[in-house]
Amino acid sequence: MQNIVLKSCNVFQFSSPEIKANMYVLIKENRALVIDPHENSEMMALLDENQVKKVTVLLTHEHPDHTNGIPLLKNKYPLTLICQQKCAEAIADVRNNRPILIAFVLAVQDEKNGTQTEQNFLRTFKEYSCKADIIFDKKFNYDWQGEHFVFYNTPGHSQGSCCIVMNNEALFTGDSLLVDYPVITRFPGGSTKDYKSISLPFFKALNSNLLVLPGHGKSAKLGKLLEDML
Repeated sequence: MQNIVLKSCNVFQFSSPEIKANMYVLIKENRALVIDPHENSEMMALLDENQVKKVTVLLTHEHPDHTNGIPLLKNKYPLTLICQQKCAEAIADVRNNRPILIAFVLAVQDEKNGTQTEQNFLRTFKEYSCKADIIFDKKFNYDWQGEHFVFYNTPGHSQGSCCIVMNNEALFTGDSLLVDYPVITRFPGGSTKDYKSISLPFFKALNSNLLVLPGHGKSAKLGKLLEDML
Protein backbone atom coordinates (compact mmCIF):
# COMPACT_ATOMS: atom_id res chain seq x y z
CA MET A 1 0.00 0.00 0.00
CA GLN A 2 1.22 3.49 -0.88
CA ASN A 3 -0.14 6.70 0.64
CA ILE A 4 -0.45 9.56 -1.86
CA VAL A 5 -0.85 12.92 -0.11
CA LEU A 6 -2.96 15.46 -2.00
CA LYS A 7 -4.03 18.93 -0.85
CA SER A 8 -7.58 17.89 0.09
CA CYS A 9 -7.10 14.28 1.19
CA ASN A 10 -4.96 11.16 1.16
CA VAL A 11 -5.31 8.52 -1.55
CA PHE A 12 -4.28 4.94 -0.81
CA GLN A 13 -2.85 3.01 -3.78
CA PHE A 14 -2.82 -0.78 -4.00
CA SER A 15 -1.24 -2.86 -6.76
CA SER A 16 -2.59 -6.30 -7.66
CA PRO A 17 -0.01 -9.08 -7.22
CA GLU A 18 -0.54 -10.77 -10.59
CA ILE A 19 -0.77 -8.05 -13.21
CA LYS A 20 0.17 -4.96 -11.17
CA ALA A 21 -3.11 -3.12 -11.72
CA ASN A 22 -3.50 -0.02 -9.56
CA MET A 23 -6.51 0.52 -7.30
CA TYR A 24 -7.08 3.80 -5.48
CA VAL A 25 -9.03 4.28 -2.24
CA LEU A 26 -10.28 7.38 -0.43
CA ILE A 27 -11.84 7.15 3.04
CA LYS A 28 -13.89 9.86 4.77
CA GLU A 29 -16.40 9.63 7.62
CA ASN A 30 -17.06 5.89 7.39
CA ARG A 31 -17.40 6.13 3.62
CA ALA A 32 -14.97 4.76 1.04
CA LEU A 33 -14.50 5.60 -2.61
CA VAL A 34 -12.67 2.94 -4.63
CA ILE A 35 -11.36 3.44 -8.15
CA ASP A 36 -10.83 0.28 -10.24
CA PRO A 37 -11.19 -2.36 -7.50
CA HIS A 38 -9.36 -5.67 -7.49
CA GLU A 39 -9.48 -8.28 -4.74
CA ASN A 40 -7.04 -7.21 -2.06
CA SER A 41 -7.00 -8.32 1.57
CA GLU A 42 -4.95 -5.30 2.68
CA MET A 43 -7.55 -2.96 1.23
CA MET A 44 -10.39 -4.83 2.93
CA ALA A 45 -8.51 -4.62 6.24
CA LEU A 46 -8.15 -0.85 5.75
CA LEU A 47 -11.90 -0.51 5.24
CA ASP A 48 -12.57 -2.57 8.38
CA GLU A 49 -10.08 -0.52 10.37
CA ASN A 50 -11.87 2.68 9.37
CA GLN A 51 -15.31 1.17 10.08
CA VAL A 52 -16.51 1.87 6.54
CA LYS A 53 -20.28 1.54 6.14
CA LYS A 54 -20.77 2.36 2.45
CA VAL A 55 -18.63 2.16 -0.69
CA THR A 56 -18.72 4.08 -3.97
CA VAL A 57 -16.90 2.50 -6.91
CA LEU A 58 -15.63 4.46 -9.91
CA LEU A 59 -14.40 2.60 -12.99
CA THR A 60 -11.96 3.92 -15.57
CA HIS A 61 -12.85 1.09 -17.97
CA GLU A 62 -14.32 -2.37 -18.30
CA HIS A 63 -11.35 -4.76 -18.30
CA PRO A 64 -11.43 -7.44 -15.55
CA ASP A 65 -8.09 -6.49 -13.98
CA HIS A 66 -9.78 -3.19 -13.03
CA THR A 67 -13.21 -4.55 -12.03
CA ASN A 68 -12.75 -7.99 -10.41
CA GLY A 69 -12.93 -6.61 -6.87
CA ILE A 70 -16.51 -5.37 -7.29
CA PRO A 71 -18.22 -8.63 -6.17
CA LEU A 72 -16.13 -8.77 -3.00
CA LEU A 73 -17.06 -5.20 -2.06
CA LYS A 74 -20.70 -5.63 -3.03
CA ASN A 75 -21.05 -8.72 -0.85
CA LYS A 76 -19.98 -6.75 2.22
CA TYR A 77 -21.12 -3.14 1.74
CA PRO A 78 -23.97 -1.11 0.25
CA LEU A 79 -22.36 -0.10 -3.04
CA THR A 80 -22.86 2.57 -5.71
CA LEU A 81 -21.13 1.87 -9.03
CA ILE A 82 -20.40 4.66 -11.53
CA CYS A 83 -19.00 4.17 -15.04
CA GLN A 84 -19.25 5.13 -18.70
CA GLN A 85 -22.11 3.71 -20.79
CA LYS A 86 -20.06 1.25 -22.87
CA CYS A 87 -18.26 0.13 -19.73
CA ALA A 88 -21.62 -0.52 -18.03
CA GLU A 89 -22.81 -2.58 -20.99
CA ALA A 90 -19.63 -4.66 -20.95
CA ILE A 91 -19.50 -5.49 -17.25
CA ALA A 92 -23.16 -6.52 -17.23
CA ASP A 93 -22.28 -9.52 -19.43
CA VAL A 94 -20.36 -12.27 -17.64
CA ARG A 95 -18.66 -13.20 -20.91
CA ASN A 96 -16.80 -9.89 -20.86
CA ASN A 97 -15.51 -10.47 -17.33
CA ARG A 98 -13.64 -13.66 -18.09
CA PRO A 99 -9.88 -13.36 -17.49
CA ILE A 100 -8.73 -14.02 -21.05
CA LEU A 101 -6.52 -10.94 -21.35
CA ILE A 102 -5.12 -11.30 -17.84
CA ALA A 103 -4.32 -14.97 -18.42
CA PHE A 104 -2.55 -14.11 -21.68
CA VAL A 105 -0.34 -11.50 -19.99
CA LEU A 106 0.45 -13.85 -17.11
CA ALA A 107 1.28 -16.69 -19.50
CA VAL A 108 3.81 -14.47 -21.28
CA GLN A 109 5.33 -13.51 -17.92
CA ASP A 110 5.46 -17.16 -16.82
CA GLU A 111 7.24 -18.21 -19.99
CA LYS A 112 9.82 -15.48 -19.43
CA ASN A 113 10.27 -16.00 -15.69
CA GLY A 114 9.62 -19.73 -15.27
CA THR A 115 6.73 -19.03 -12.88
CA GLN A 116 3.16 -20.35 -12.58
CA THR A 117 1.18 -17.19 -11.89
CA GLU A 118 -1.33 -17.92 -14.66
CA GLN A 119 -2.34 -21.27 -13.14
CA ASN A 120 -2.58 -19.79 -9.65
CA PHE A 121 -4.68 -16.88 -10.88
CA LEU A 122 -7.12 -19.01 -12.88
CA ARG A 123 -7.54 -21.36 -9.93
CA THR A 124 -9.03 -18.59 -7.79
CA PHE A 125 -10.71 -16.34 -10.38
CA LYS A 126 -14.53 -16.46 -10.39
CA GLU A 127 -16.69 -15.15 -13.21
CA TYR A 128 -19.08 -12.32 -12.37
CA SER A 129 -21.37 -9.66 -13.79
CA CYS A 130 -22.05 -6.16 -12.45
CA LYS A 131 -24.84 -3.62 -12.78
CA ALA A 132 -23.89 0.05 -12.78
CA ASP A 133 -25.99 2.46 -10.71
CA ILE A 134 -24.94 5.71 -12.38
CA ILE A 135 -24.08 5.74 -16.09
CA PHE A 136 -22.80 8.61 -18.23
CA ASP A 137 -21.86 9.07 -21.88
CA LYS A 138 -19.33 11.82 -22.60
CA LYS A 139 -18.97 13.82 -19.36
CA PHE A 140 -20.24 13.60 -15.80
CA ASN A 141 -19.76 15.66 -12.61
CA TYR A 142 -19.91 13.96 -9.22
CA ASP A 143 -19.40 15.15 -5.66
CA TRP A 144 -18.39 12.76 -2.88
CA GLN A 145 -17.70 13.75 0.74
CA GLY A 146 -16.53 17.23 -0.27
CA GLU A 147 -14.40 16.02 -3.18
CA HIS A 148 -15.31 16.92 -6.78
CA PHE A 149 -14.86 14.47 -9.65
CA VAL A 150 -15.30 15.08 -13.37
CA PHE A 151 -15.50 12.04 -15.67
CA TYR A 152 -14.55 12.29 -19.36
CA ASN A 153 -14.97 9.52 -21.94
CA THR A 154 -11.51 8.80 -23.41
CA PRO A 155 -11.91 6.04 -26.03
CA GLY A 156 -8.95 4.25 -27.54
CA HIS A 157 -7.86 1.63 -25.04
CA SER A 158 -11.49 0.49 -24.89
CA GLN A 159 -14.90 1.89 -25.83
CA GLY A 160 -15.84 2.40 -22.18
CA SER A 161 -12.62 4.07 -21.09
CA CYS A 162 -12.79 7.30 -19.13
CA CYS A 163 -10.49 9.53 -17.14
CA ILE A 164 -11.46 11.16 -13.86
CA VAL A 165 -10.23 14.58 -12.74
CA MET A 166 -10.34 15.05 -8.95
CA ASN A 167 -10.42 18.62 -7.58
CA ASN A 168 -8.37 19.79 -10.58
CA GLU A 169 -5.40 18.20 -8.80
CA ALA A 170 -5.27 14.52 -9.73
CA LEU A 171 -6.11 12.62 -12.91
CA PHE A 172 -7.08 8.94 -12.71
CA THR A 173 -6.36 7.62 -16.19
CA GLY A 174 -6.87 3.85 -16.01
CA ASP A 175 -5.11 2.41 -19.04
CA SER A 176 -5.75 5.49 -21.22
CA LEU A 177 -2.49 7.11 -20.17
CA LEU A 178 0.44 5.29 -18.56
CA VAL A 179 3.79 6.59 -17.35
CA ASP A 180 6.13 3.76 -18.28
CA TYR A 181 4.17 1.92 -20.98
CA PRO A 182 2.56 2.76 -24.32
CA VAL A 183 -1.25 2.76 -24.36
CA ILE A 184 -2.63 -0.44 -25.87
CA THR A 185 -5.34 0.10 -28.50
CA ARG A 186 -5.33 -3.33 -30.14
CA PHE A 187 -7.64 -5.10 -27.66
CA PRO A 188 -11.30 -5.68 -28.66
CA GLY A 189 -13.10 -2.34 -28.56
CA GLY A 190 -9.84 -0.42 -28.84
CA SER A 191 -9.18 2.19 -31.51
CA THR A 192 -5.93 3.93 -32.38
CA LYS A 193 -7.92 6.43 -34.45
CA ASP A 194 -10.17 7.40 -31.52
CA TYR A 195 -7.21 7.62 -29.18
CA LYS A 196 -5.29 9.99 -31.45
CA SER A 197 -8.28 12.10 -32.49
CA ILE A 198 -10.22 12.28 -29.20
CA SER A 199 -8.21 11.26 -26.16
CA LEU A 200 -4.77 12.68 -26.86
CA PRO A 201 -6.11 16.17 -27.70
CA PHE A 202 -8.16 16.01 -24.48
CA PHE A 203 -5.05 15.25 -22.39
CA LYS A 204 -3.11 18.05 -24.05
CA ALA A 205 -5.85 20.55 -23.15
CA LEU A 206 -5.79 19.71 -19.43
CA ASN A 207 -3.84 21.43 -16.67
CA SER A 208 -0.25 20.22 -17.09
CA ASN A 209 0.23 20.18 -13.31
CA LEU A 210 -2.32 17.42 -12.76
CA LEU A 211 -0.87 14.38 -11.03
CA VAL A 212 -1.52 11.35 -13.24
CA LEU A 213 -2.55 8.28 -11.23
CA PRO A 214 -2.57 5.52 -13.85
CA GLY A 215 -4.04 2.02 -13.98
CA HIS A 216 -0.55 0.47 -14.01
CA GLY A 217 2.86 1.76 -12.99
CA LYS A 218 3.96 4.91 -11.24
CA SER A 219 2.48 8.41 -11.10
CA ALA A 220 3.79 11.55 -12.83
CA LYS A 221 2.82 15.11 -13.62
CA LEU A 222 0.73 15.30 -16.80
CA GLY A 223 2.92 17.86 -18.54
CA LYS A 224 6.10 15.85 -18.05
CA LEU A 225 4.36 12.66 -19.18
CA LEU A 226 3.05 14.23 -22.40
CA GLU A 227 6.45 15.78 -23.05
CA ASP A 228 8.11 12.36 -22.79
CA MET A 229 5.52 10.85 -25.14
CA LEU A 230 6.15 13.35 -27.92
